[in-house]
Amino acid sequence: MKRFTEWQNWLVVAAGVYTLLAMTWTNAVGSSNAYMTSGGIALIVIGAINLVATGQPIAEWVQVIVALAVVAAPWMGSFASGTPGVAWNTWVPGVVALAASALAIQPAMKVYHEHHAVGSH
Repeated sequence: MKRFTEWQNWLVVAAGVYTLLAMTWTNAVGSSNAYMTSGGIALIVIGAINLVATGQPIAEWVQVIVALAVVAAPWMGSFASGTPGVAWNTWVPGVVALAASALAIQPAMKVYHEHHAVGSH
């Protein structure tokens, strides 16, 4: 698979950018900015890594874990209940990144197995 062609990883990068930019139109509550900043940057970085280093299933699984952390951020940062706008601007890109990451695992495994074929005995 060629670099920079996997739409799933582009979607993860876009979700990270959205998470970062959402802070400009939402009111910060407690540690929401810290969680949104770190989650957005983490999605951008892992998405970019997966765009450059194609065919690495472990990196796709790391991306799933990062997306799960972004989805869980409103609860971990205690801004899920009192501020639905801030929480939704974290949950939605997190779920989008999670779905895209899950869809990227199978193609990454296929590329990995094509380039790391096991020899027969």
